[in-house]
Amino acid sequence: MVRSILYLFLILIFFSREANAQKVYKLGQVDVSSKHIVDTVFGTWKYSVADYEFLDDKLILLTFKRNMSEAAVMLVDQSQKVLSCFELPDEAKELYKDYQGYIHVICENHIYRIILKNEQINLASLPMDDYKKFIMPCIDTIGKDIYFSNFQKDYPAFTYYAYNGTNKSLAPLKRVCDEALMDRYNMEFYFMQPKEQLYARKIAMQYGIDFHRVAANMTGLTTSLFYTPLYAPLFIIHDTVCIFDHYSNAILKYDKKQNLLDSIHIDYNHPKKWKDWKRALLLDKVSNEVYAVYERGGFYYLKNIDLQTGKIKGSFKLMNQYVEKIKVKNNYVYYVYKPFDSQQEKFVYKELISN
Repeated sequence: MVRSILYLFLILIFFSREANAQKVYKLGQVDVSSKHIVDTVFGTWKYSVADYEFLDDKLILLTFKRNMSEAAVMLVDQSQKVLSCFELPDEAKELYKDYQGYIHVICENHIYRIILKNEQINLASLPMDDYKKFIMPCIDTIGKDIYFSNFQKDYPAFTYYAYNGTNKSLAPLKRVCDEALMDRYNMEFYFMQPKEQLYARKIAMQYGIDFHRVAANMTGLTTSLFYTPLYAPLFIIHDTVCIFDHYSNAILKYDKKQNLLDSIHIDYNHPKKWKDWKRALLLDKVSNEVYAVYERGGFYYLKNIDLQTGKIKGSFKLMNQYVEKIKVKNNYVYYVYKPFDSQQEKFVYKELISN
């Protein structure tokens, strides 16, 4: 009897503990990683992407199958759906967005403007010489003012101008010059033989140009390893004209009336390993952030420039190596990439920039 009562008591204690015990729920697996994610913006195994441009929340793609003589222009949405396609009648080179926001296809013998009607692509042929001469030098606008330059690849100096469409006035803004390269450029004439100097002067008089310029082209300096075309881009940020003059090591800021507001010293263009600097700046027109592009071991780095101090305030390393067509928008970096030793075609990817 006592044994039965003791047994019953133990059973009551056991069930009492079970009733007061906490319930345990099995949760799903959660992955925690410090690595950022690479998203595929557009990709297909049918053809490769050679170039792309942003069009609101969509993309204009320049694609090809075997080579650029079999290229097409496509409009795709965020779900990678092809909304429209137009096969090009000429060998394509790249896409180009002008200062007015129009997107063009630069081909071997033609320039076509992309025109959309109800999301259907149409092409309008433009006069190639006139377009290169009058439209491509234009960079951006503030109100009625159009900012452009007389930059030429084979000359180590150029000037930025502001043209007012209302009163037809033209105002020089800033002359950019690589003084050391200019000295070398002008000395080419004096290294020539007397007969060559005479010929250079004759050509210069015939075309009304500087004989030093004729000489530098005759000797092949501008196509040699000793010559690098100038790079000093102009961006308009918050209605302020910013010229990144890498030859005076300064960011020059101008107001709408072309008055100089500030000059900020920079040194990001002189890294310890000079080959790392790719002589390229990217402007995010949504966030108004500016990034300097560097490359080491095939990996690209975007270094965020503080526009108030000129210093680097953050650095971001892209996940993939040897990417192409790097662009930034709304704190994302986009690029074209094909994995090494892969049968995959060239896709468009994006990564969220985190400093």
